[in-house]
Amino acid sequence: MESIQSGSIGGASGRKPRIGFLFLGGEHQVLHMAPVAAELDAGGRARVVIFALPGERARVAGALDRFGMHAPVRSLEAHWLLLGMDRVFAGLSDFKVPGLLANRRLFAGLDALVVAERTSTLLKRLPGPKPYLIHIPHGAGDRAKGFEKRIRLFDHVIVAGPKDRDRMIAEGLVDPEHCQVSGYIKRAAVRSLLPQEGPERLFANDRPVILYNPHFDRKLSSWDKFADALISAIEQQDHFNLVVAPHVRLRGRLSAAERRRFEARAMPDRIIVDFGSSRSCDMTYTLGADLYVGDVSSQVYECLDRPKPCFFLNPGVKDWLADPSFAHWQLGEVIDDPDEILEALDHAIECHPLFAPLQQSAVSRATGPEGQDAVRTAARMIGDLAEANR
Repeated sequence: MESIQSGSIGGASGRKPRIGFLFLGGEHQVLHMAPVAAELDAGGRARVVIFALPGERARVAGALDRFGMHAPVRSLEAHWLLLGMDRVFAGLSDFKVPGLLANRRLFAGLDALVVAERTSTLLKRLPGPKPYLIHIPHGAGDRAKGFEKRIRLFDHVIVAGPKDRDRMIAEGLVDPEHCQVSGYIKRAAVRSLLPQEGPERLFANDRPVILYNPHFDRKLSSWDKFADALISAIEQQDHFNLVVAPHVRLRGRLSAAERRRFEARAMPDRIIVDFGSSRSCDMTYTLGADLYVGDVSSQVYECLDRPKPCFFLNPGVKDWLADPSFAHWQLGEVIDDPDEILEALDHAIECHPLFAPLQQSAVSRATGPEGQDAVRTAARMIGDLAEANR
């Protein structure tokens, strides 16, 4: 990989394109881009430059290393005045905007900049040089936030499956020629690293494993209404194990005392409570689960990659039946009352034969053809785009 300075970008038309990968959104986004960066770097087709926030450099470097890319990660350092602004405005508290502002001219000099989040579209709205911005959404979920207007600011979007491409086109977010389907990058990458014996066993016993995977969005998350009741239901029986693994961003809205209270409910060989370890992001739990319980997290499509019983916890959403943002709620029962949890567990298992064909079809549309090498496909697409933009 080439280490670059802002003044060195540019040059003769015969050179390899320079492609930046910007890791700005946290650990849950890393596996959606790192394998592609490593594939491009290994292929020798492009000069790949990696950027990350200071606190994320080690994590990003570790992920790249797993896929054979041993290279430095450039830190998005920002001037102290920008960092001071970041602390004043609560909406900028994660240092994304200062990092973007301080490095925007460097980004603009690349032939392409690949991102998995949408804060980076700020670069398209600022005066001066603008980067050719490629978006790989971090997941293949249905939540409305994944189809927001900022997607129009990207030059190109690479989605996992036809479901998202069709919806983005229908909602006027992308032109058909500027959106391609690669397959689900994270799934392909994780599978390439699995040991021959298969996914990690989460418990020493043979009880079926329930994964509870609530989202962090307070308006849509089942956490406040259902978490206590679900854990209590599992504590009172000996038929199931439980993994409580919320979206990693839920941790940020819980107090330290709240986290400790739930972590204290973990039980050896019965209940795991994980507020954000790497296992929450690398498909350890979605691959190891036998039954899925959630609300709006995109991890539902990772977990149902192998069809399995599931049900969904509704925190109070009305009129969801015809809403595409809740399309996955057609893949299992939806309950509104915490008192129905144990009954829903039994019912999900009994009714699974009815839902399994729907799950298989939905996962295929969400994550693309299973036999397609999503990592290599996405790398080829990005290489082609960068060469055309060179």
